[in-house]
Amino acid sequence: MRPVTLAVTAVCLLAGVVACEPVATAPTQKSTAAAVPAGSAPAAGDAATPATAGDGDKAKDAEITKCEVDGTLHWPSAEVTITNHSSKSSNYIVQVEFLDASGTRVGEGMAATNGLAPGQKSVQKAQGASDIKGKMSCKVIDVTRYAAP
Repeated sequence: MRPVTLAVTAVCLLAGVVACEPVATAPTQKSTAAAVPAGSAPAAGDAATPATAGDGDKAKDAEITKCEVDGTLHWPSAEVTITNHSSKSSNYIVQVEFLDASGTRVGEGMAATNGLAPGQKSVQKAQGASDIKGKMSCKVIDVTRYAAP
């Protein structure tokens, strides 16, 4: 089982999702989206979501609105705005990676929400647990959308 599939299954179980059937998509590819620097929000028009082939409109459903490092613990976090652009109530799992100043991946986190109605928005936090010092950026690397039961 792929690590992403295992993580999605674990989140589904923890979130209490009864029917956790993924939307059929192409295999996840590395995103070419722009990373959002820590301490800032993306500028208008910045691509903060992945352009993964075969994902349809769900790639547009997650946007990083804040990227920061906690001043005490030095843990990274990203505020993610999830917007349901589909026509059905949906559950979401958003994977975020945290990158150091050189672009090296130094951590990851997930944000999730359930039962998001069409057109509705939800602001969630993706929290990392790695010690980060210095400049950092955040990037959405995968968006998984499930039809809500």
